[in-house]
Amino acid sequence: MSDRLMVVEEASRVLVVREDDPSDWLCAFAKTGDFPAERWAQDMARTYNARLELSRTSSRRRPAASGR
Repeated sequence: MSDRLMVVEEASRVLVVREDDPSDWLCAFAKTGDFPAERWAQDMARTYNARLELSRTSSRRRPAASGR
């Protein structure tokens, strides 16, 4: 199971969804006026995915020799 997020664009909104279940959207940005809905959604998904990867990488590190 992937916890990653991705972006799905619809006619009137841009959704941030779970990669393994796109019907499970977490956030919707309306495409109204000059609001950069796609950019906000992409930024949200990219930031979350980067932090998720960092979390997974740091949890796999071996403990320091000092035990801390």
